[in-house]
Amino acid sequence: MIPQATKLNPDFFAIVYHDLLNARKTAKSVEAALDAVDGYVAARTPMLYGLVLDHLRDVGEPRSATDIDDHFARNFGIQSVTTACEYLADRGLLTKASVPIKLTRHSNIEVQEQAFFHA
Repeated sequence: MIPQATKLNPDFFAIVYHDLLNARKTAKSVEAALDAVDGYVAARTPMLYGLVLDHLRDVGEPRSATDIDDHFARNFGIQSVTTACEYLADRGLLTKASVPIKLTRHSNIEVQEQAFFHA
């Protein structure tokens, strides 16, 4: 797969793969590789995370991590969407919050669970 990917995007894979594999690792080369990966993912955010952003925009209110994960598992077969929400919040595209939830269905005690919403 790496040879095919290198043909499709030689500049990117030179930085994140070949340079790191075939040259001495320095703080500068590792930082360049991480920056390249971050830029690559950031440029493709709408394609990669559009479903998450659209869902939270449409909902219009904070949703717990459990609710988000359940929605995407049930409707799209996608697991662990909370990780994507963390990334999107770190980029300023979603906002972190918390919402009260009950520990069990019959519980009288509520605790706070991490939540996200589209700002």
